[in-house]
Amino acid sequence: MAHAIKSQRMNAHLLHRSAEIIIDIFDKSKWALLFTPILFFFQTYIFNDFDYLKWLVVLISLDTLLGFGLAISRREIDKDRFGDILIKIIVYSSCLVVGHVLENFTVSGDTIPGGNYMKLLIYAAIVIKEAISVLDNAGKISKKLVPKFILERLKGFDETGDFKNFKDPSKPNQNESK
Repeated sequence: MAHAIKSQRMNAHLLHRSAEIIIDIFDKSKWALLFTPILFFFQTYIFNDFDYLKWLVVLISLDTLLGFGLAISRREIDKDRFGDILIKIIVYSSCLVVGHVLENFTVSGDTIPGGNYMKLLIYAAIVIKEAISVLDNAGKISKKLVPKFILERLKGFDETGDFKNFKDPSKPNQNESK
């Protein structure tokens, strides 16, 4: 008799736990049903290159940490500078959306020629800009650790967008034809 009561309690507990699991799944599926169309819209029309975004977040975070460390070391902490981070995120987000639109919008069912190139150009410009900022901050913290020529070459690319500026500085006429 005691065994039967114990078995009934176990079955009741299993039924109760099963009901909790089913309710939990249903609650989560309601959220999935709500967010799936929103996520689909976002990935189709707003942005979908999350691999790139991971690397950009790494660079922005590193730049922010180095900038904050530099400000602390110089005792120049300014609360207004934290607003610059928000502005950077808004501007970069806008640029990423523009790049996505240029790559994906269609005219009569065809994407425009060069749209992918424009997206890559925008993405590369953002990454170069952040890399320059990271190296610049690191160079200000310790001038010995960041070679000046690397920063100069990256700044040259940032200004012109041309790889011709990546010539060897010890050979001044390297790009000239004879």
